[in-house]
Amino acid sequence: MESPLFVAQAEPGLYAATPDGYLRMRLADLQPLDFEHLLSYHDAGLCAELLALGMPARLAGFTEWASVSTPAVSLAWGWYVASRSRAVLLAPDGVRSNVMLIDAQGYDLGPKRTSELLHAWLHGLPWRSDVAMAIRGAPAC
Repeated sequence: MESPLFVAQAEPGLYAATPDGYLRMRLADLQPLDFEHLLSYHDAGLCAELLALGMPARLAGFTEWASVSTPAVSLAWGWYVASRSRAVLLAPDGVRSNVMLIDAQGYDLGPKRTSELLHAWLHGLPWRSDVAMAIRGAPAC
């Protein structure tokens, strides 16, 4: 078994940037952090991609958020507005972040698994109304 690249977290709740730019932490360490909405915008290209996949997108784009902690955790993801329900939903394209999630032993979960877990975690957070307000009046796809 390989050793961790760099375990920046000696105990839960403490994290620091590592030489590769990632903040290594456990998923549970994100729970207490406060995030602020930096920006949201519509993107016709993403909307076209989602429509090509058969997803009922009326509007789509990206949003970016950052924690108010130091160092800041950065999260960005795609979203779309469903045609019928008009609900703002997570796009299936993954989450971009400066976070690398680690397991209980401090080993990296890898970029793909980190993105999957962050995507699932975002489902339970109240980000949708901020995005909806930011894109109000944007043209449909």
